[in-house]
Amino acid sequence: MIVAIIQARMGSSRLPGKSMAEVAGHPLLWHVVNRVRKARTIDKVVVATTEGAGDAPIAELCSREDVGCFRGSENDVLDRFYQAAQAAAADTVVRITADCPLIDPAVIDKVVGRFQLADCDYASNTLRYTYPDGLDVEVFSRAALERAWREARKPSEREHVTPYLRSGKFRRANVENDAPVSANQFRWTVDNAADLEFVRAVYAAMNGNGAFGYNEVFELLRRRPELAAIQTELIPNEGYYRSLYKQAKAGSAKKLPLAQSRAWFERSKKVIPGCAQTFSKGHTQYVQGAAPIFLQSGKGCRVRDVDGNEYIDYVQGLLPNILGYANEEVNTAVTAQLAEGHSFSLPHPLEVQLAERLTRLIPCAEMVRFGKNGSDATSGAVRAARAFAGRERIACCGYHGWQDWYIGGTTRKAGVPQAVRDLIDPFKYNDLTSLEKLFSEHPNEFAAVIMEPVNFVEPAPGFLGGVRELAHKNGALLIFDEICSGFHFGLGGAQKLFGVTPDLACFGKAMGNGFPISCVVGRAEVMHVFEEIFYSFTFAGEVAAMAAAMKVLDILEQTDALARMESNGRTLQDGLNTMAKEAGLGDWIQAIGRPQWSLLKFTDKNGNESPLLKNLFQQEAVKRGVLILATHNLTAAHDGPAIHETLEAYGEVLKTVASWIGDPDATRFLDGPMAQPVFRVR
Repeated sequence: MIVAIIQARMGSSRLPGKSMAEVAGHPLLWHVVNRVRKARTIDKVVVATTEGAGDAPIAELCSREDVGCFRGSENDVLDRFYQAAQAAAADTVVRITADCPLIDPAVIDKVVGRFQLADCDYASNTLRYTYPDGLDVEVFSRAALERAWREARKPSEREHVTPYLRSGKFRRANVENDAPVSANQFRWTVDNAADLEFVRAVYAAMNGNGAFGYNEVFELLRRRPELAAIQTELIPNEGYYRSLYKQAKAGSAKKLPLAQSRAWFERSKKVIPGCAQTFSKGHTQYVQGAAPIFLQSGKGCRVRDVDGNEYIDYVQGLLPNILGYANEEVNTAVTAQLAEGHSFSLPHPLEVQLAERLTRLIPCAEMVRFGKNGSDATSGAVRAARAFAGRERIACCGYHGWQDWYIGGTTRKAGVPQAVRDLIDPFKYNDLTSLEKLFSEHPNEFAAVIMEPVNFVEPAPGFLGGVRELAHKNGALLIFDEICSGFHFGLGGAQKLFGVTPDLACFGKAMGNGFPISCVVGRAEVMHVFEEIFYSFTFAGEVAAMAAAMKVLDILEQTDALARMESNGRTLQDGLNTMAKEAGLGDWIQAIGRPQWSLLKFTDKNGNESPLLKNLFQQEAVKRGVLILATHNLTAAHDGPAIHETLEAYGEVLKTVASWIGDPDATRFLDGPMAQPVFRVR
């Protein structure tokens, strides 16, 4: 028997009594029950409420409407659900919550149908949101529910019914909407008074008739967008994140065994200046004594250090591993190419095939030249722009690599001739006036404007288009440095996302999932300059990395990898921000930016950057198995269980740091010297 159990209570913290709130002449719960009843796959509907006196009106409604009602534990909701399923003799349980009065019977049937394929223990349309929040359906077997009831121990697992079922211990399946939407774009659940007003307006527009589906609601909102403006923004599943924080325990985590890391560090000091090949991968970027120094292996979103400690890795090699470490499909493609050779004496057809593919995907790309590092691409683009324009000065915004033309304008300028330094001029992001000032101070001198089109701050309306207009007005080319934004924010990069096409663009990092490859792309008129300038090196045409790039593009184009990254990244971002507020640190610790690549921003009570807070957070995170610098570099391998594990660790970190930060000498909680910034860019 397939039994829909509707979870209902009167004691909502935000909107008490919402289950019985009037909507189109009936209680809100009445609408939920009657919409669920219309699902073809449902044999029986039961409302599960509490034994508390305050929930008596729910039981009375069920009695009047001839709906099954089970009353159980107020706090152990998992037990209430299990006992309700037992009493109803359910073989399959469909979980619905009473705050979803727009629930669609057709969506219920679709999720139940997916579960009935019998290859999973749990099916839902919420593992990744492609339906509006408020059309949530979860389906699971009574056997799986019983196992969760027996094994789940954490308060968050007992209070919210399905977290344990959503873990890696069960076979799970997600149901996708044919026309995916973002849960943050459409939220149809009732959490507060504004949501209730929205639902009432929808029912009123439908003349109180409950016989409508979500497509009709979409059409209504298309015709009357002012209805959606009624609602206020809320974080989906905020109550669950608060539960994670509530159950977290404060206190510094145990120090990790790092003897082998220290031994390799001592050896490296004798032969490697700085003990690492990249500043941002060096020991100075972490709290020394708390974090590993050498890693041994990685798979998916996890890495293992030389001492055998395992971490969920949010650094991911500084962003290139868009699919995670050691992706089998990518590695197989590379292995096949290696067997045939990979660094040839003449061009290989893969160069043409990959270039053709990039010209189809990237708006500005008419021609392509390859490199190995992001710095190869940005430096090649700048050299091409100078040759094309017959000018030397460059305006820049953001980080663009290690080569002289750029790094000479930063504090890491040692060894760069003054004449080179004098040709780079930075301007401020989202500030057209600062760019206009450069053009007015140096008329007819700029060859190009190079910039990161987006990092952790969204471009203001008209900003990117304004930069392009200013550049062209002053005879300069526009170059987008998409080494970081490329592919993470969509296959066409930020230029496609924001609808502004540059003259040239640079891509790299994620392109090869860790195999070294980058490229300069752009309009043919400019790209032909590469036939004259010297942009030529031995490994530019190495094709093992190109084989990797072709497979990466296959996966990004043919699967939901990018969508999963965004969804899981949003969960991580929302969870951290919710728990930071619970810890009283909401103004001090925030995850900002797009969920695929978000920045952890640490400030003090005066709003100034706080290195101490950042170091305390980073230290306690790594000791709990979360490796992080200052960003969440999401990959397709960061799945739901990994995100959940991270949020549990973050709950403990935040509760611990909150107990320390008011100490007159909070530095005493550090296990070693603080991380040292390479230099400030963003």
